[in-house]
Amino acid sequence: MAITFTPLDSALGARVTGLDVTDIQPEHAKALHDAWLKHHVLVVHGPVISEDQLVKFGQCFGTLENARRQSVLASRPEIMVISNIRENGQTVGALPDGELTFHFDRIHQKIPNKAGVLHAIEIPAAGGDTWFSNMSMAYDTLPEHTRKRLEGLTALNTYEYGQTHSENKKLSEAAPTAVHPVVRTIPETGRKALFVCRLMTDRIMELPEAESRALLDELCDHVENQRFVYEHRWQPGDILVWDNRCTIHARTDFDGSQRRLLKRVTVGDNKPPVH
Repeated sequence: MAITFTPLDSALGARVTGLDVTDIQPEHAKALHDAWLKHHVLVVHGPVISEDQLVKFGQCFGTLENARRQSVLASRPEIMVISNIRENGQTVGALPDGELTFHFDRIHQKIPNKAGVLHAIEIPAAGGDTWFSNMSMAYDTLPEHTRKRLEGLTALNTYEYGQTHSENKKLSEAAPTAVHPVVRTIPETGRKALFVCRLMTDRIMELPEAESRALLDELCDHVENQRFVYEHRWQPGDILVWDNRCTIHARTDFDGSQRRLLKRVTVGDNKPPVH
């Protein structure tokens, strides 16, 4: 059966059918990679798979990194566990509870990762959905005078691990920070994408503080508009991969008394963002 990519009824994303995720061949990997560049988000509905199979799927999109934090629920170093499950009062995964503001993964580091791959194991009855916004479409639909204004601008990005809202960040001197273009170019396609987010982007370097804050609020309000967003409601077995260079994502709130368990692999990059 041939692999089919069906665009979702939203601003980005495609559903993948006809793929056996337990038996990925080189031609499948190429098709997945090409579709990921085109659609920014790919969704696969299927059974829960092994960590080895999740790693092989993730490798279709590039070289995988080891997880920053190891979990007792993972047997491979590449696997990051995202979960609210607790053992002896301690969480066994990262980002356990509640809502999570729109963000790029690792925009606060010198070389952010290229993609993320998330696989659902246990899902609460309601909530815990993941939303994605198309930052290339958001850039393309800005007024011409705003796009001109953004040319050459850079922004400072910071993060405190575990925080889900920017107003709660309490940065130490050791906290990683990075300055990146406000608008970046995706190397493979040449498309431009806004590269700021509400959770991590603190200020635009070339502007006075008040002007920087006003412009960042304007841009964040724009990119979070529903017309750019795909809302994914998880089912056990789902695999979702996104291009971290041109999509931001967020998580909706959920009942913390219900178990939520997902496993993730991260596709690394070797070059910092460029204008």
